[in-house]
Amino acid sequence: MLLEAQNVAKAFGDFHAVAGADLSVDEGDIIGLIGPNGAGKSTFFNCLAGDTTPTGGRISFAGQDVTTASPEAHARLGVGRTFQVPATFEDMTVLDNVMVGAFLRHPHRRDAREHARGIVELTGLNSVAHSRARSLGTPGRKRLEIARVLATNPRLMLLDESLAGLTPTELQEAIKLVRRIHEMGVTIVIVEHIMEVIMTLTRRVLVFNQGHVIASGKPEDVVKDETVITAYLGHGSRRHRSET
Repeated sequence: MLLEAQNVAKAFGDFHAVAGADLSVDEGDIIGLIGPNGAGKSTFFNCLAGDTTPTGGRISFAGQDVTTASPEAHARLGVGRTFQVPATFEDMTVLDNVMVGAFLRHPHRRDAREHARGIVELTGLNSVAHSRARSLGTPGRKRLEIARVLATNPRLMLLDESLAGLTPTELQEAIKLVRRIHEMGVTIVIVEHIMEVIMTLTRRVLVFNQGHVIASGKPEDVVKDETVITAYLGHGSRRHRSET
């Protein structure tokens, strides 16, 4: 088992954002986390990445307890994550941004630069390698953040809505990139609202609602689950579907 989260909980005062969530991830998995806005999936995701410390439960990665480990410790162990709003070094070039990730495994500048060049080529950023990050639009920024994480040589990538806000053509290109990364042997957990992404990429899905995991299984089975349909569409969804 590569990643295991057991009974993970996170409370902010009296508000329980995550209430006893479990997740098991094997090497080579590609898993989706979905749910309505405010369901708790992003908080759970942050706990997995080390950006938020759970108030209960346990998280282990590669057999090591990382429940209270820092994001830096997660990165060194092989956990990489992106953010809903891409974080870039605006005044640095695309290549230099990717080098920031490469330095984790390649402390010498020449080695880091060579590794970063390979990642830039792999992720389709060659044409903008020497442009400043601030010049990129949303698709380029999202791709750059994926590239920088990939440069850390992660065993597990946590993708937080990395494919949101793209045009249909850009989305297809992004799906191809995620597939390529997975084929390289990187295990992936992805939070996404776009069901096309979930149905196309993932093998297993967890559905969050009000801090709880309400369903888990193959994407094609989960989307037919009445509990899931109700969580997304409201209590009148079953009646509405029967009338149409």
